Amino acid sequence: MTTTTYQVDPVLCMALFVSDVSQFSNLDDAAIRETVHRTLDRLGPDECYARAAEVFGDRPDVAIERIHWAREMCARAMAPAMAG
Repeated sequence: MTTTTYQVDPVLCMALFVSDVSQFSNLDDAAIRETVHRTLDRLGPDECYARAAEVFGDRPDVAIERIHWAREMCARAMAPAMAG
C-alpha cells in the first residue's frame, strides 16, 4: 500500500495552530477545514503568523507539539481537496 503525503499551504496550518480549537478535540475533516477558513477570515494570514510567532517565543515547548498536530490535521483534512 502506498501512502501519499500532500504539501499543505503553511498558512492553513498556522490558522489551525492559532485557532481556539483544542488539539485534544476529536475533529472530523470538515470541522478542521471550517476552523481553518473561519480563523483565516477572522484574522488574516499575517495575524495568524504573528500569533504563532508569539506562542513560539513564549512557549516553545507547547508550540512545537501544537504545530505538529496542526500540520497533521491539515494534511489529513485538506488531502481530499488537493487530490481532486
